[in-house]
Amino acid sequence: MHEAGLVAALAEELLRLKEREGAQRVLRFTVEIGELSGVDPEAFRWAYEILREMYAELKETEMILDLVPARFRCKICGREFPGDYFSLCPGCQSPEKTLLSGEELTLREVEFEVADV
Repeated sequence: MHEAGLVAALAEELLRLKEREGAQRVLRFTVEIGELSGVDPEAFRWAYEILREMYAELKETEMILDLVPARFRCKICGREFPGDYFSLCPGCQSPEKTLLSGEELTLREVEFEVADV
């Protein structure tokens, strides 16, 4: 399960950002997972639940998963459409397309608790 390795890298990045921002703790964060990323959202969530028990600094942190659908644009007629790597354009049936979204694995937002100055 490669999700465990991805979550470990995520935890390291969250702690690095916390340190860089001088925050007391990470409150919540959002991760975008593309439909074609090869990442199983439920396995990712499960791996994070296990991992955060190992880090006192992340124990109370809320993770929000934003699932991003796969979208393509036809190189022939310009139509945008959902699909997968094997989909043909529903307008002109061309296999030539450009991926617009769906491969993401992105740490999008992080909310910290900071000390009052």
